[in-house]
Amino acid sequence: MPVDVTSIVLRALSFVALFQAAGAAIFVALFSEEADASRAIVRRIGSVAAIAGIALAAGHYALEAARMAGEFAGVFDASLQQLVLASSSSTAVAWRIAGLALIASGLHARSALGQTATLVGATLVTTAFALAGHTAESPFRWGLSLALIAHLLAIAFWFGGLVPLYLMSRREALPRAAEILDRYSSIATRVVPGLFIAGVLLTMFLMSSLANLTSPYGLLILGKVALFAVLMALATLNKWRFGPAMARGDATAATSFQRSVLAELALIVIILAMTATLTSLYSPCDPSC
Repeated sequence: MPVDVTSIVLRALSFVALFQAAGAAIFVALFSEEADASRAIVRRIGSVAAIAGIALAAGHYALEAARMAGEFAGVFDASLQQLVLASSSSTAVAWRIAGLALIASGLHARSALGQTATLVGATLVTTAFALAGHTAESPFRWGLSLALIAHLLAIAFWFGGLVPLYLMSRREALPRAAEILDRYSSIATRVVPGLFIAGVLLTMFLMSSLANLTSPYGLLILGKVALFAVLMALATLNKWRFGPAMARGDATAATSFQRSVLAELALIVIILAMTATLTSLYSPCDPSC
């Protein structure tokens, strides 16, 4: 049990770091020209998140052998490590680390080539999830993989953009901040529904029966859906209330927006922790499937 708990914690933290890094890469590519006062710090945060993601992904991977053994001593079992090395998770981790390295170096470079590297890195990071796990084992692998990658890129855009938006609302002039928020929200109104639809499709194809919604896996999925509804309410407030008020120079609205963003961050971190738990401990279908 301690091994599983440690593994889940590392996995959850790695999700937070890699989606922050990938999202920062996407944000810089889309909004760096407008966000003059916050551009440099967003790059630094994305680069630090990428480096942290590499360390966390490597740490989680090292614990795979320990989970097989049921104790931390399994980390030093060469035969178990060999089994892990031969598994699909090795390829997934390699892609993830390569993608994060590209993001870290690209954000540091601050050039057109660096920007291309960061976007390639974000794509590698999200694609890595399709190389292992239940999606990779499904007979509908290719379709589900595309849905999963689209789902994860949308998460990266949403989650990874929140810290930059928070910083932007504090560092940029309010009209400029409102302009960036409006453009971000316009993109989000097209991206977020796709995130939800892809998530529903993945759940439908991976779960053998709706009865499995009462299983631990299904209950975690339902919990994620409930938190997603709260997130949508906060995002709606940002777009239709706080954003327009910020455009009018209302500093109080900027403070409210910052609180809303912090709440969104906390909720998505909880969702990522739930995802780490369900993908580590539970199956989306019953034992017969």
